[in-house]
Order: sequence, then structure tokens, then C-alpha cells
Amino acid sequence: MRVSTGIANLDYVMEGGFLKGTFNLVYGGGGTGKTLFTINYLLEGAKKGENVLYVSLEESWKDTTRNLPEKMRGDIEKNRDKIHYLDFGSLRPILGKEVLKSDVLAESISSSIVVHKISRVGLDGIAPLFTHHEGENLMRNAIFNLSQNLKKYDVTTVFTSEEINGRSRYGVEEYIADSALYLTYDGKRRRIEVIKVRGSDFIGGKHGFEINEKGLFVYPRRVPTELPLELKVEKFGIPKIEEMLGETYAGDVTLLTGPPGTGKTLMAIQFLAGACTTGGKGLFVSFESQPSLIRYAVRSLGYNSSNCRIIYRNPDEIDFYKLTWDIYRNAKDVNRVVFDGINSLQHGEEYRGFMDAIIHHLKGKGKSVMLTYTNPEIISSYKLGDEHIIYLSDNIINLRYAEIGGELKRVMVIIKSHSPARKKDLIEYRISKRGVNIVGKIEEMEGIMSGIPRRQLEIKRRVEKFFR
Repeated sequence: MRVSTGIANLDYVMEGGFLKGTFNLVYGGGGTGKTLFTINYLLEGAKKGENVLYVSLEESWKDTTRNLPEKMRGDIEKNRDKIHYLDFGSLRPILGKEVLKSDVLAESISSSIVVHKISRVGLDGIAPLFTHHEGENLMRNAIFNLSQNLKKYDVTTVFTSEEINGRSRYGVEEYIADSALYLTYDGKRRRIEVIKVRGSDFIGGKHGFEINEKGLFVYPRRVPTELPLELKVEKFGIPKIEEMLGETYAGDVTLLTGPPGTGKTLMAIQFLAGACTTGGKGLFVSFESQPSLIRYAVRSLGYNSSNCRIIYRNPDEIDFYKLTWDIYRNAKDVNRVVFDGINSLQHGEEYRGFMDAIIHHLKGKGKSVMLTYTNPEIISSYKLGDEHIIYLSDNIINLRYAEIGGELKRVMVIIKSHSPARKKDLIEYRISKRGVNIVGKIEEMEGIMSGIPRRQLEIKRRVEKFFR
């Protein structure tokens, strides 16, 4: 049987929450949220009508609740008849450090469990135990005896400890605990990692973790995935480009790459509007343009912006785990999703995990995706994007500049398509108030991909002259 942690999405990570009747460790440095975690866990039980017990060995219950988010303080007030507490920190000046003997502590907690019919216990901060049980072996025995006493009553316990260099403070806590969760905070981003759950599977690795006015919220590194749907032919949404790509399918990922000014964002908006014009909805995730500019562009192209949902994130402030779940929630009822300006993101392990998780989820749901990637080189650039993005893409459209007849023109070429009917022609296109318009195939020219085209007839004459 499972006992909910009460923390949004953490049960998903732990495949249901804590196992009933277990002794569970939460550890981390100062300010990582250990006390908030403990109280959040107890509040979940109190809201369900359970009697819960908060045990503090240092800070008083009054001081603890004073520092809680407003919503949690309100929940405590509403459920105060279900929440019981033991302040050993207040008793120490009266009874001395004898109160911190493991057997005395266990007896006091056990009495409260019996009297109040407790089902959940939160033991916040075991550091004071060390004053009476110095040394690794004594501390290990003290924690073990405490855990065995609590398990007799079939209560589910969360206890907290500090960390040193990524390990629990005394180096023994995680061995005794049935599950261990590690909290970190670097001043900007919070992370939570499930180290172990005895007798159960869980989603490993680090996950996003947030503390707000309502309490705690976890952003798992993985969103729920499904098996890909059967291939369903779908219109791309931009006339003539469909002919170039061949057949495209619901769930395709298309990479649009090229230098600045080649119309990537405009083409992405047209792609998104392809869903909106048939009664669908689109999600535009921007890492460059503000939402007001995107809505203006959508309206100027003649599309209904009310069907276009927009998420904007500053690349320097992104929490990839939180962003994954923001997209997951906002993409539930849309047909197409655009990620505009992914070159702006910091390409590290969390970025790759983000792209893997969200792209596979969207593909499995049959939602078509477009990624835009800006290359800094104006002419003669063969960089299509980072290798990870290329690997995830089903179709790749390269936009570029070419000097033709003393004029800088825009051309596009299909680098990759999973349709055997794709065309390999180089196509000239123009940008107008109506968006991207295809002009047609560029005839009798070569060297366009280098950015300096030459007429094939001229090359032929030079070769003939050379051999004469």
C-alpha cells in the first residue's frame, strides 16, 4: 500500500509515494526545503482526515510555522485538530540532554502515536541525537532502534538530516532508511533526487523542485509518454513546401535552420497557423521574441491569434524541468508546437534531457513540432544545428542567402525528409506581408550552397576555352 507524499508530481516519480509503514529519509543542505517537505507531507495526511505528528528536536513548532508559506499556514489552521507536535527543543532546557536518548525519544513518540492514533510522523532534524550518541556506530544504532520502534505501530515516517558532500551528515542514515531523497539548492534552482526506494522502482536522476506560496512542487525529468500513433498524413501548411517535402505526418519534427533574417519565425508562424485554420490550436514556445511581438506577427499574417498559445522564457533563466511540465500542460489540446530559437539555449545535460522528454512525448501524442535554429554565418555556412537536434528531426529545411545578379536572395533546400518523394531542388523564396512565398526552382545555376552562385553556361564556356 502507498502513502502519498502530498507533493505535486513526486508520487509520479516514486510510482505512488512512500510504502506504508516505512522510515524515509529526506536530506540536504541548509535552505533546501527539508522542513517544508516534512510539513507538506504531514498536511497531506491531515487533509485526508488522518492524525499526524510533527517531532522537532531543535526549533519550536511556533517558530517553524511562522516561516511557512501563507497557504500552508492556512491549511494548518484549518486542520489543527489533526496535527499534533512534540517540541523536544523546548524540553531540553528543562529535562537536559537525557531527553535525546534514542529510547527516551522513541518512548515519547510511541506514547503520542497511541494516544492520538497517529498514522504519519515527521521527525525534523536528527542532528541533536549526535550529542548523546557520538560516533558512527552509536548514531547508527540510535537511528535504527528509533526506526524499529516506530515501525511497530505501522506509521509512515519522514525524518530529515543534513548533508555533507552529497551524503547524509553521519553517513549511515540512507542505509537505515527505506527510501532516501536528496534536496539541493544552488541559489537559483532547486533539485530533488530519489536515491533509493526499497522494494519499489522509481524515476532516477535529478528532477526540478519549486517552493512557492502554496508549498512544494516537483517537475519530473520525464513526462508521461505513450507509444507513437499510427502514421497519419498531414498537410504542412505552407503551399509548395509540401510538394518539396513529400508526405508529412502528424507527429513529425521539422528543423528549420538558417542565418538571421531568412524568415524562420515567420515560416514557423505559418506552420502553426496550418493547425489553427482547420479548427485546431497551436503552442508557440519562444526563446527570443516576446509574446506581444509574436501575436502581432500572427495577426499581421491574417491569422486568429486566440488559437495560438504562447510561452516565453528568457534563455538565461530557464529551469528545463519546470519548462518541460509547463509545455506538457499547455500542449494537451493543441495540434502543433513550435520551439523558436533553440540555439539560444545552454546545451548541457539538462537541455538534452528536456529535448528528449518533450519531443518524444509530443510525437507519441501525434502533435507536429517545428524547431528553429539560427546560425550566425550569413553566407557559406553548412551548420544545421547541434547534433542532438538533428538526430531528433524527421525533416530538415535549410534557409540561406545567395548572391545572384548582384542581389542577395533567399533560397531553401530540403536537407532531410523521411518521404521518398522529397525534392532536391534549390528553391528561391521571398518574404512579404503575407509571409513566406515560394518563387520557384533556381535554374542553370551552381555554387548556390557556397553562397556564390555561377551560371552553368558560363562555366561550360570557361572549360571549353581552357581546353582550346
